[in-house]
Amino acid sequence: MSNAIVYRTSVHPDWVDYNGHMRDAYYALVFSLAVDGVQDTVGIDASYRNSTRCTMYVVEMHNFYIREVKKGDQLRVESLVLDCDSKRYHLFQRMTYDDQLVAVCESLQLHVSQIPTPRAAQMPQSIQENLLEHRLTGEQISELRFRSRSIGIRQGGS
Repeated sequence: MSNAIVYRTSVHPDWVDYNGHMRDAYYALVFSLAVDGVQDTVGIDASYRNSTRCTMYVVEMHNFYIREVKKGDQLRVESLVLDCDSKRYHLFQRMTYDDQLVAVCESLQLHVSQIPTPRAAQMPQSIQENLLEHRLTGEQISELRFRSRSIGIRQGGS
């Protein structure tokens, strides 16, 4: 999809278990690294985090494993914004290898001010607008396969 934010990596040798395929924890790591790419793209980069002392925390994350991958396989993760509000964004990610779906991840990310102690905080309008530029339409969302159990942003929620 054209509004996807793409991250690429290969399966590292130390990510492989005794069965010869990538351990489940490393699927989560790859998805997490792809989230870093989303944040860099929309303006929640190192400079922003250092100057504002704000960052993103994952609140909920669901992984669905479809196919194994092995050492050296080249992975591609498409990150798709499903929704956002002033403090959160809802992300759907597809991991592929050789154009075949390997795993999906759905997560809810929360914008947090770390000073004086961590607490939810509003994102700058510019970041919200950047997220909205990558948001899928309702029709595109309805076409996604392997969505997790209910996860999302309720209107009127905190």
